[in-house]
Amino acid sequence: MRRPASLQDRLSLGLTLGAAVLWTLAAALTAGQLRDEMNAVFDSALEEAGQRLLPLAVRDIIGRDEDDSPRQGVTTLRAHEELLTYIVRDAEGRVLLHSHRADPAVFPPVTGMGFTTTPTHRIYSDSALRGTITISVAEPLAHRRAAARKALAGLALPLALIVPASLLGV
Repeated sequence: MRRPASLQDRLSLGLTLGAAVLWTLAAALTAGQLRDEMNAVFDSALEEAGQRLLPLAVRDIIGRDEDDSPRQGVTTLRAHEELLTYIVRDAEGRVLLHSHRADPAVFPPVTGMGFTTTPTHRIYSDSALRGTITISVAEPLAHRRAAARKALAGLALPLALIVPASLLGV
């Protein structure tokens, strides 16, 4: 590869590459911070959902008739994408209630309250009635990765515009 002949060409190339490298570094640092903040928000939403749903589930379970089946799914009013799914279990691990698209295979046995990460999901678990009823709320990690990719694309798009603009501007 030969060097650009004129000072103007060298200056244009150097400034453009410098701006591109600096923008890439800034975007990478911002993406890391953004990912951490997004995970905190997603975790907060999981926890909030679990804490809001658990009292309702307990009331529903306690209010059941003796002849009701022990495992009930919640019917939906209309078709929708379900990013958060949940499952409510008794102390023996039997499923008492679940969201309409909850896959019991996604939810490992509850070993403690708080967050758990499986290869496919982030799960928040909580309990009521002295640990006799537990709820686990799950979110697919693919959803978090897709949100991070969209944010990263938003950071990278200006770079695609800045490189040609800076070449022309210099």
